[in-house]
Amino acid sequence: MSNIALKKAAGANSFVYPYIPAKAVDGVVTPLNRWLGTSPIPPSPGVPVPNWLSVDLGANFWVSRWVVKQLGGVGWSTNYNLVDYKFQGSLDNSNWFDLDSVTDNSLNCTDRTITPYKVRWVRVYITKGLRCNTNFASIAEFEVYDAPPTDSTLSALSLNSGAAVIPINPPFAKTTVAYTASVGFDTENITVMPTTTDPNATVEVNGVPVLWGQSSQPVSLTAEGITPVNIVVTPVIGEPQTYTVNVTRASSPYLSGLAIKSGRTTLTLSPPFNRNTFEYTATAGVITSVLITATAEDTGATIEIKGNPATSGVALTVPVSTGSNPIDIVVSSVFGTDQKTYLCTINVGS
Repeated sequence: MSNIALKKAAGANSFVYPYIPAKAVDGVVTPLNRWLGTSPIPPSPGVPVPNWLSVDLGANFWVSRWVVKQLGGVGWSTNYNLVDYKFQGSLDNSNWFDLDSVTDNSLNCTDRTITPYKVRWVRVYITKGLRCNTNFASIAEFEVYDAPPTDSTLSALSLNSGAAVIPINPPFAKTTVAYTASVGFDTENITVMPTTTDPNATVEVNGVPVLWGQSSQPVSLTAEGITPVNIVVTPVIGEPQTYTVNVTRASSPYLSGLAIKSGRTTLTLSPPFNRNTFEYTATAGVITSVLITATAEDTGATIEIKGNPATSGVALTVPVSTGSNPIDIVVSSVFGTDQKTYLCTINVGS
C-alpha cells in the first residue's frame, strides 16, 4: 500500500503562514515543515472552534489506514501533540462522516487501521488542539493508505428453467460480463445461480439478494422479446461488477385453429382441436385433395404444411390418396426460436 495523500491538494479552515496545509502532505518530516492552524480564542469557559486539515485524494479510494505524525515526534515537546481529533471522510467535500476518533492522545504518532470505506476527501477534524494551547492545531505529516480491492467476479453462472439448464452465449468466463440466452415461448420464468469467486462478496439478481451457492428467486420473462437479467457482484472492498444476460423469449409457435375440408364438407377432427394437442385423425371418402386452414396464435408466425409455405388463416390445397395420409403442420415463432409440429392423419376411403 502507498500513501495516497502524498502531495495531493490540501486545505484547512485556517493556517498560520508559512505553515500552509500542503506542508502536512509533502512527505518532508522536520520540526518546521508542518501545518499550523488556529481558531479564535473563545470567551472563557467556551470551547475553541474545531480546526481541520483536509486532503482531496483526486478519486474515490477505499481507505483503510491513517497516520498523523505529531510534533512530539519531530523534536518538539509532547505538549505540542494534538489531544482530541477525528478521521473523517466525504464523497462530495460537503457531507462528512466519522471513520475513526482519538481522545486524550499522548502518542507522538497516530497510526491506525480501520474498516475500509470509500471516500474521495479525507480530513483530520480537531476538537481539542495542542495540549499546551488547545486553540492551535499542528500536524507534521498526514498520511492515508488504501486497501487493495477484493474479488468482484463470478466463478460460475447458470440459468435454469425447472431442471433444464439454459445455454448461455458465449460460454461463461469470469472476465466476460455480457451474455445472451434463448428460451421457448412456454418458459415464463427462469432462475439464476451466480457463484461469486469470493464467498464473502454479495450478489443480487435484478436487485434481489441471492445467497452464495443458491439459486435466485424466479425471474419473470416478458411475454415475448428480451428480458435483461442483471447480476451485480459487490466485493467486500471495491466497486460492484455487473454481469448481464439478455434472455430472449420466443413468440408463440402455437396454432389457435385448424380446419380441414373436402370440398364444402368440413372433416371432423379427432380429438377436437386444442392448441396443446399435436396429433389428430380425420376420415374422408374418395377424394384426391383437402383444404387445410391453419391459423397461428401469432399471425406473424411462419407455417409449413407438408413442407409447403402456408399463410395463417388461408386454406392450402394438399393432395391426398387412398389410405393413410400423414400431414405435418410446422409452426415457427417469428421472434426467437421455437417450433411446434401438429400431425394430422387423413384416412381416405377407396
